[in-house]
Amino acid sequence: MKYPITRKDNTIDELFGKRIADPYRWLEDDNSKETIAWVKEQQALTEVILNEYPFRKQFLARLKELNDYPKQSVPIKHGKWYYYAKNNGLQNQWVTYRRKKDGVEELFFDPNLLSEDGSTTAGLIGRSKDNKFFTYRVSKAGSDAGEFWTMDTETKTFVADKLMNMRHSVASWYKDGFFYSRYDEQQDYQQQDKNQKVYYHKLGEPQASDKLIFADPEHPLRYLTPQVSDDQKTLFIYVSQGTSGNSIIYRPIDDDAAPFKCLFEGFEFDGYCQDAYEEGFVYLFTNKNAQNFSFVKVSLADPSEDKWVEIIPERDYLLENANLVGSKIIAIFTKDVKSRIEVLDTNGNFLYPIEMPYQGTAVLRFGEKEDKEAYFYFGSFVRPFESYHYDIEANKLIFHHRDPIKAEVDNLVSEQHFYPSKDGTLIPMTLVYRKGMQKNGKNPLLLYGYGGFNISLLPAFNENRVALMEKGCICVTVNLRGGGEYGENWHEQGMLLNKQNVFDDFIAAAEYLIKEGYTCAEKIAIHGGSNGGLLVGACLTQRPDLFKVAVPSMGVLDMLRFHKFTCGWGWIADYGNPEEEHHFNNLLAYSPLHNIRKGVNYPATMVCTADHDDRVIPGHSFKFAATLQEHDGQELPLLLYTQIQSSHSGSSLTKGLELSADIYTFVCKYLEIG
Repeated sequence: MKYPITRKDNTIDELFGKRIADPYRWLEDDNSKETIAWVKEQQALTEVILNEYPFRKQFLARLKELNDYPKQSVPIKHGKWYYYAKNNGLQNQWVTYRRKKDGVEELFFDPNLLSEDGSTTAGLIGRSKDNKFFTYRVSKAGSDAGEFWTMDTETKTFVADKLMNMRHSVASWYKDGFFYSRYDEQQDYQQQDKNQKVYYHKLGEPQASDKLIFADPEHPLRYLTPQVSDDQKTLFIYVSQGTSGNSIIYRPIDDDAAPFKCLFEGFEFDGYCQDAYEEGFVYLFTNKNAQNFSFVKVSLADPSEDKWVEIIPERDYLLENANLVGSKIIAIFTKDVKSRIEVLDTNGNFLYPIEMPYQGTAVLRFGEKEDKEAYFYFGSFVRPFESYHYDIEANKLIFHHRDPIKAEVDNLVSEQHFYPSKDGTLIPMTLVYRKGMQKNGKNPLLLYGYGGFNISLLPAFNENRVALMEKGCICVTVNLRGGGEYGENWHEQGMLLNKQNVFDDFIAAAEYLIKEGYTCAEKIAIHGGSNGGLLVGACLTQRPDLFKVAVPSMGVLDMLRFHKFTCGWGWIADYGNPEEEHHFNNLLAYSPLHNIRKGVNYPATMVCTADHDDRVIPGHSFKFAATLQEHDGQELPLLLYTQIQSSHSGSSLTKGLELSADIYTFVCKYLEIG
């Protein structure tokens, strides 16, 4: 394999007595002409290799076929209108429609018209109390950075106001404007996001005249997120210095002179509040003194912890969320990666369960806590999402909608296993495959995981993986430590100095699947994105003998410099601070970039990134791929795949399908799946 020539320089950092070479640091500047030219050469080579697989075009065609069916979300009532999103099959962005009860459907907003290629995204981030105005974050190529556009819902047109250079913010409406967060000025996404402040924007006035509400200059690396109470009387500000742990401060919304008081102390625990049914109180959803979360009532007059009233005590399984709707509390719990739903009164007394139509994931959707109706999504690994209308007063769950998916789901099997990790901890994973699979030790298998930031991988149907399973592949999702499936304790076991547990869990999953006769090392591919890209990078460098193919996507791969770009400093809460010696040593021990060894045969690897990824900058992937390609004697290809006009989470359906098709092409080529 003849790779493009990659220039090396003499960049070396002296860190805690160690000399850390970083000869490809120039690749962090993905806007330079030299980097752009290098990326084009890398992509040209990758295209040649992918085109060697005779079914590459068929893969993309099959994914389009599997996704080409009409889809519809559940309605959410705002004012007199029920709003919902639809996709006629292969539209790049979902289109919002609305209707009044038993009325005629009308088109409300089509984001596909915002760009010629459909790669501009628009997400609803706030609405006025009277539902006259909706605010959207509009982003080119789906990047985190964007603009705030506000739509008049009566005329279905955008007003003149456009807030520029927005990132990491909501729009929380109050009267004729909204509170939001912004940085002092447009910041280079290759640098740290700093000095976020809370402002109030009055509709019709220029952004430059927006009123400063709150700033914290002593702590420039903190997020500030405003929230207006439902009764429009209180302004809450969530203060966080990472992806977990926060504090909450508050004051009367109409009294600028009033000092902010502390509702919830930070930053060791998480707390999220919502208006109670009783004036002067809020409910707090928190893991303080409750690693599986509890739900408590807090007085705004005296929020001290000894005055909290416990509504839903902690259980030995996870309280996923608790919602106030229809004068009741609807609580969704997760036990062994499956949802349970209970209806409680406002004091937390159990009333009755809501029986799910099948085992899987439940998601609740509603507009206001005063509503008497709501909708549920239910999903699993082998059944596409179904939606149900829930009459709260009558306690009736009525089937609403199921998309006419084209996949033959009756041929799919899902089975959950619990296996021991390196330290004996039992880890759950779910295997999905077509009926008739034989445990012959030779089945191709795609192993997927995440394992971080308290994020749970709950059952959900994935049309794209059907194309792999049609070729005899087993698709496995592993619920690694570091995630949130079993509460904060599960998260803590896979974060900071415990991060190696996550990689051990993933490696043990592969070993278990081999031992049980499902597959062998020559037939295992591993894949993950973002923090899951770190997972794949760490595992392929730690156990290159255990996997045949590896695809780290949008991965955090340089663990010594992740905190220096955009919002990366926020990940210190999960990873640790590279500028503190004990964390530095821990990070260096598993950092994928720094653990590539000469003379080792690595799995066939395709490092994936996107040119508009302003969350995990492409430089991570560029440097990792360049370092892998240094070593002679490698038997399998080590490639870089850079998607253009896309972002960390993808910018459109088209881009998403193209990426999935090419990942599957690479997997099948080197697992020798015809």
